[in-house]
Amino acid sequence: MASLQSRLSHTKYRPDIDGLRAIAVLSVVTFHAFPNWVKGGFVGVDIFFVISGFLISTIIFENLEKESFSLTEFYARRIKRIFPALLLVLISSYIFGWFALLDGEYKQLGKHIAAGAGFLSNFVLWNEAGYFDNSAEMKPLLHLWSLGIEEQFYIIWPLLLWFAWCRNYNLFVIIFVSAAISFYLNIEGIQKDVVATFYSPQTRFWELLCGSLLAWIAVYKNDVLAKVKIKIDGLLVAFSKQSFEADGQMLSNILSLLGFAALAFSIFYINKDFSFPGKWALAPVLGAVLIISAGPHAWFNRSILSNHVAVWFGLISYPLYLWHWPLLSFTRIIEGEVPSGSARIAVVVFSIVLAWITYKFVEQPIRLGKFSKTKIPSLLVLMSVVGFIGFNTYSRDGLDFRHKSNLVMDEQAINDERAKYWAGGLQENFDSAPIKVIVYGDSQGFDIYKSLKMDDRIGIKIFQKSHECTSFNLPKNGLEAKAKVCQDAFARLIASPEILKADVLIYSFYWNKDSEPLNALENYRDALSQIKALNPTLKVVFFGPKPLLGKTWISINSITNNHKSIIGMNDYLNRIRWIRDDTDYVKLMSEALCVFYIDVNEVFCLDGCQFYVDMQFAYFDQNHWTEFGAKLFLDKLIRLQKFKEIFLE
Repeated sequence: MASLQSRLSHTKYRPDIDGLRAIAVLSVVTFHAFPNWVKGGFVGVDIFFVISGFLISTIIFENLEKESFSLTEFYARRIKRIFPALLLVLISSYIFGWFALLDGEYKQLGKHIAAGAGFLSNFVLWNEAGYFDNSAEMKPLLHLWSLGIEEQFYIIWPLLLWFAWCRNYNLFVIIFVSAAISFYLNIEGIQKDVVATFYSPQTRFWELLCGSLLAWIAVYKNDVLAKVKIKIDGLLVAFSKQSFEADGQMLSNILSLLGFAALAFSIFYINKDFSFPGKWALAPVLGAVLIISAGPHAWFNRSILSNHVAVWFGLISYPLYLWHWPLLSFTRIIEGEVPSGSARIAVVVFSIVLAWITYKFVEQPIRLGKFSKTKIPSLLVLMSVVGFIGFNTYSRDGLDFRHKSNLVMDEQAINDERAKYWAGGLQENFDSAPIKVIVYGDSQGFDIYKSLKMDDRIGIKIFQKSHECTSFNLPKNGLEAKAKVCQDAFARLIASPEILKADVLIYSFYWNKDSEPLNALENYRDALSQIKALNPTLKVVFFGPKPLLGKTWISINSITNNHKSIIGMNDYLNRIRWIRDDTDYVKLMSEALCVFYIDVNEVFCLDGCQFYVDMQFAYFDQNHWTEFGAKLFLDKLIRLQKFKEIFLE
């Protein structure tokens, strides 16, 4: 016990562990900024887990043995370590989001701020999407999932160890069994639900517990470990032609280099297509364990990890981790696309600068400065307030009053545009044109009609049906009272003289698979057989849904007034774009019916979705084109080979 107490009173700072932190954080930052450079850089989080488990458990073990362990003091130290930088990032994100984010985006940010303040981000993100999902790039606080897991570990683990120590339970057995159970759940879970396994604390704790096992050995079996190293060194001397002292240093060097090789393999070989964590997480975890167990005097640890630059990055690793992703994500949101390489480099550099400022002027003064009695209550109150503000923002739909004064619609402008929309006859040079086209549909079909009538080669007529109809002559689900309206519209179509002369029949309306009757496919087949009986050579084309602007009505005037200087107009429109999920449904329906299919969304977004070009709007409301928008669609449509196959051949 005297030897143990002596070691406990002389715990030394290890610069190599800060160097290992540097590898972890720079891997994550580089992966987020340039994922093609380090495809497995996300494993830096797993390295952090091992380091955290080792350091936290070492502190707990040492204080338990000195009978000086205090849960209150432990949590107070965690609060002073974690809260200051996190609060700064949460508050900064909220303020920036106020000016830069749309209501839906700000609502989501509010939810994530509340989750981050409560260290529940992993559970919230678990229910949204995968870490590698494209939508992840639009979540400025996505990275707080790992902080949530760490804090959940910090809450549970000290209590368990303290309870076990007070009752003289075997700590090693508790750690080993807990790690084994968590690892088993990880292996089993990855086969069933990758997202749940990625975010669940019970499938991630084994990584921190590996660090805890290492801490137990370092605190309780350090002398035994040193003797084992010397014995293995002796065996290495026996097999080596070179002469060196069997002091354990050779084995330490080997462990360190093997650990580095495992980390290099993880960072450059593992990628987002792997089922991760699963068995693949063993590589970064084992690499970190080997490097830490090698000790500070191993060559790699001493020469590389303890380098001043590496140590400096390790010291700022926590604020750098917190800052880099919100900055990259906000840049991605505002630009409406993946930022340029130079922009991402600038963001990373700015993140490093902010991390140093945070470490120097926020973290250190709060952790080491005066007024210690007021720090903890102040930090707790402030974190609670930030969490409440975030939840309030979420529950109030992103505080849409931020733009309310700008959303006064100019009814005259809308009415003028609507008048232009419906202007013009419903029949254009049909009989004399070389290409005769019939459009059958609602206002979405009218958009297609407006586009095609701009082509001089096409003579076109439109038969409009009620927007409450679906299929050809059936009402939408729950609107059976409209059956006669729909059937009359179809009757007018097949009774028209144009159906006998037409080359192409276009079917286009506001698709919604959820409102389609159960017998829609049969109805389509029956209607098409009637049409084909009248005109066997007629080509039938289904036009899929177009991109919609937002989930709410948006007018030209509201878009113009809601425009902020920080957001380009086309970027603004791109960000509120919402594409219906019925595209695949229409495509599958077309294939089943053996008719042509044109993806309107794909065509309109050819060369980019252009909603606002040269001071002209392509839409005048949520989902109807202006004359300019109709012309824009036609210009892109006629470039397709499919257009030539349908209309010109």
